[in-house]
Amino acid sequence: MTALLDAVIGSLQRALAAETERSLAWSMYMPTGWDPYFLPRMSVLDVYHFGTQHFDHYRRQLTLTPPPPSARS
Repeated sequence: MTALLDAVIGSLQRALAAETERSLAWSMYMPTGWDPYFLPRMSVLDVYHFGTQHFDHYRRQLTLTPPPPSARS
């Protein structure tokens, strides 16, 4: 899985680096009911950023906080 994730991230980084300011500004209407981070209209740059927002949202839900020091005996 690590190799697959590295390959996907590398591919996304190369694609983003190849974008122009003009292509990053292209936008389209999005189905806002699909995800809380979808906006009614999103640019290509917004779509690139969406993945990070989505990941961070669920990472926060799944991250366990350590117990307080007094409970660690």
